[in-house]
Amino acid sequence: MSKGKKAIKKQKKKAKLLTIQAPEIGPTVLLDSSFVLALLNVRDPNYKAVKGIFGFVEPYNCRFHIPLYVFSEVVSKIIQREKRVSCALKIIENFRKELHGILLTGASPSLEEILDRYKILASRKKLRFLQSNDFIIATEGILSKSIILTCDVGMYEKVKRNYGDIYFVATDSRKYKNDIPKLTKKLLELSKNSKKNLPPKI
Repeated sequence: MSKGKKAIKKQKKKAKLLTIQAPEIGPTVLLDSSFVLALLNVRDPNYKAVKGIFGFVEPYNCRFHIPLYVFSEVVSKIIQREKRVSCALKIIENFRKELHGILLTGASPSLEEILDRYKILASRKKLRFLQSNDFIIATEGILSKSIILTCDVGMYEKVKRNYGDIYFVATDSRKYKNDIPKLTKKLLELSKNSKKNLPPKI
């Protein structure tokens, strides 16, 4: 083998060793206000169920879709509970720092965008009975094709009629006990498919 060919082979080997594979990005998962509030409060009746699901979801390096409306609602509720703004902000900041995966806050929809969502979805008898915040949060999830996790049975039942990728996660979820197995299956399938679509290693 000539010196030139040996040098090229050596360079390729060196480049292969230095190549850093980009981490695989998992599915987009929208965390509803009820889910985040339960996760941040060990005294919440849904804490155990939510913590378990969150622990299962985290290793998938998800895009955690937490709309600004969710953060606003969560901060407001924590302030009411803790009676101190600084305490609430510290809890949220720690949550953001410890969050594995990618944080996606989504859009801050304008009035025109909100009205368009009502025209598109509500006119077709979709989500028309949701409260304003829930409507915006739900449509954020639907339009971004997120997996939505919630402990709010009212929101769940209204959204589920028209959007399959919403899952009810609560300690007392006997009525919807199949949701967690379905979520588990969904994540495993997405993980399997994403690995198939990965580009070949250099």
